[in-house]
Amino acid sequence: MKSSLKLLPLLAAILLMTLPLGASAQTKKETSRYKKLLKKPTLAAAEKYLQKYPNDFYAPKVISLRDSLELMRRTSQISHEEALGIAGECLDAIGWRKDGVDHVLALYPGFVLKILSPKGVEEGFRDIPVHSLSDSPAPSRLAQPLEVISPLGKRNYLHFAYLNGDSEYVEILYLPEEDIANQAIFYGNPITPAEGESYRIEGESPEWMEGLTLPAETYWLAARLRENPSLVPLAKADILTDASIRWWKEKNPKAETSATRLTFGVLDPESSIVAAYKKSAKERGKSYNAALFDIRGYTVICAANKRTGEYTLVWCEPVCKNRGRYKFLNTIYFENDGNTLDLFYYKGKKTFKLRISMASQSLKR
Repeated sequence: MKSSLKLLPLLAAILLMTLPLGASAQTKKETSRYKKLLKKPTLAAAEKYLQKYPNDFYAPKVISLRDSLELMRRTSQISHEEALGIAGECLDAIGWRKDGVDHVLALYPGFVLKILSPKGVEEGFRDIPVHSLSDSPAPSRLAQPLEVISPLGKRNYLHFAYLNGDSEYVEILYLPEEDIANQAIFYGNPITPAEGESYRIEGESPEWMEGLTLPAETYWLAARLRENPSLVPLAKADILTDASIRWWKEKNPKAETSATRLTFGVLDPESSIVAAYKKSAKERGKSYNAALFDIRGYTVICAANKRTGEYTLVWCEPVCKNRGRYKFLNTIYFENDGNTLDLFYYKGKKTFKLRISMASQSLKR
C-alpha cells in the first residue's frame, strides 16, 4: 500500500525542475520563497502562500501544487483489490480517504455500508435506504461498482448503481460522513437486453418531469440516467398508456375472477391506446364504438363515446402467451340492444362469454 506522503518529494522535485533557467520576470525573492515552499510542500503552506502573494510570479505553479496536494489528500491509496481483501465477502469495497486518513468502504447484502480501517477493524456502519416506487420492492443487486468521485467540486461522494428486480434502476450519490443519500430512479418494463448488456428497461424517470427543482446531486444523477444506453425512454404516448393501464388494474383488481362491476378509465387523447383505437376495426354500438387490440403487453378494449368523443379504457388483461392452454379473448361484439358488449373467449376447445353493460359498467359472467 503506497502512502501519499511518499509522493510529496517526487512532486516537489518535478516542480523544482520546472523553475526558469534564465533571468525573466521573477525576482530573486520570489524564487527564494517558492523554493522554500517546495522543501515542505503542504496544503496549508500553499494556501498561505497564495493568500500572501496572490499575484506572485510563481502563483500559477503554487495553484497547481495546491490542487495536486488537495487531490492527494482526498484520494485513497488503497487499491480496489486491496479493499476487497480487507473487506472480505461483500458486494464491493473501495478505498476512501477522510481528513488525509485511509479507510475502506465495504458494501454488504442489504446495502449495509461498513467503514473499516486498513487493517479491517470496523469503525462504523450505515444502512443505505433502497429507493423504490413499489410497495413491495424486488430484491436489489449491484449494477455498477463502487467509486469515489467528486462530480460537483472538491467534495467526495460514494457513487454506485443498483437494480430492484428487472424493472427499476437506481443511481446514488452518498455522503458517508453525514449519512446523506441522493438517489434517482428509472422504472418501467424489462425488455430483451442488447448484446453486451446485462439488463434493459423501457420506461421513465420521475426526475425528468418538467418544472421540477432538483438538488445538484439529483440533477447530476438524472443526467446519468439519460446517458445510460440500457435505459430506453418511453414516448409520452406510451407513458400515458402505461399510467392508464396501471390505474385500471388498481381500480379493477378482480375483473378477471369475481368482479360484478367495473370502473372504466377515461383516456388522454394523446395516449397510444387512443392512437391504436383509431387504426383498429370497430364494433359499433348504440352509444359507443369499441375496439379490441393488444398494446404494451396487454389485451385491451377501448371505447369512444359517440356523443362526447371521450375515450375510455373498458377492459384490460395480460396478453395470452399460450392460446392452446389458457383462455384468450378472441372477439368482441355488441348484442342487439346496442349497449351490452360481449367478450368472447376460447379456452382449449371450450368457449365462454363475459357481458359488460356500457351504461351501468356492470359485468356478468
